[in-house]
Amino acid sequence: MATLKEIISKAKVNNDFIYRGCACESYDLVPTLARKLTAKMLNQDINFHQYAIYADIVEKAAKRGYREVNMDGNSNDLSQHYGIATRYLDWSYSVYIALYFAFTSYLKTFVDENIMNQRVDLSKMYGLRDDFNKHKYCIYKLNKTLYDLLKSQYPKLPLIVYDTDYKNERMKSQQGLLSCVDGNKVTPETKIQDSQIEILVKYLNQTDSSDLLKTKKDEKGKIVNCFWKNKLLFEKIPFKLSQIERNKLQKVLKSENAITTKLFPDFEGVKKNIEFSEDYNILRDWEIAYQEAPLHQKFIAKEDLSKMVNGNQDVINSRLNTDQLKEGEFFLFQ
Repeated sequence: MATLKEIISKAKVNNDFIYRGCACESYDLVPTLARKLTAKMLNQDINFHQYAIYADIVEKAAKRGYREVNMDGNSNDLSQHYGIATRYLDWSYSVYIALYFAFTSYLKTFVDENIMNQRVDLSKMYGLRDDFNKHKYCIYKLNKTLYDLLKSQYPKLPLIVYDTDYKNERMKSQQGLLSCVDGNKVTPETKIQDSQIEILVKYLNQTDSSDLLKTKKDEKGKIVNCFWKNKLLFEKIPFKLSQIERNKLQKVLKSENAITTKLFPDFEGVKKNIEFSEDYNILRDWEIAYQEAPLHQKFIAKEDLSKMVNGNQDVINSRLNTDQLKEGEFFLFQ
């Protein structure tokens, strides 16, 4: 399991890689549109021809909408960066931006699914605390320099990776790239639910048996790293964030300008910043974002426990080393 320090240190010494941050280790390199279409078709196998027809309908609707609201730019890039389900996956040249998206995506999901509109008692609070602190995030890294070389040697490679339209301020600030699969270049048995890296490996290994991509897989059969000509092309890196590392992450993201109002330089950035701060305050008030040492009830008066469960921040701060919100972008509600 990688640490935050290891992830950042390796990124500093090698600028060949691009990064994608995911909220959960289980997230695969499958675009939202593929997952939505699969759900719509009751999990049936769908070929890339059907996929292309569906995606074309979405793209035409998006183009029409962009004209109506006078938004300029590549329609696919705009759709991906403004939250429409597409055939694309987001990447960034910055590991800090990838870390930002991994952490904030999970922060929002955790609060929405586990706390909002639910009754949280003391025993459940302890369970949520454990889940939050032991959660596994994920960073994907792709050697863009090596990919470009691979693409030049195999022009029919099905995986396409390209820079987004930097005329758009949001795309520029996120140092974004997009990846997608060209459905006209995949093998017949390829499914839209397949991971993009799996599609790449399958294509090349069937195209040139003398130039295989060497892979390592996890216990679920998912690719965790991939080498071409003895050089790392792709790697999946699960990681955890201890309370100390969460505090460090907030500080380093702010110092690197990987914060909400910079990555979303419009009203949505302001809105997201406030919403993330509200979510983080809930986790602190419910003593879920906590110190590593377990909380022993015998050292705390019952009346204090009751006050903590009811969100009394003064008592919480006196008993727990909760996550700090002073050095990062998220602010504390007193």
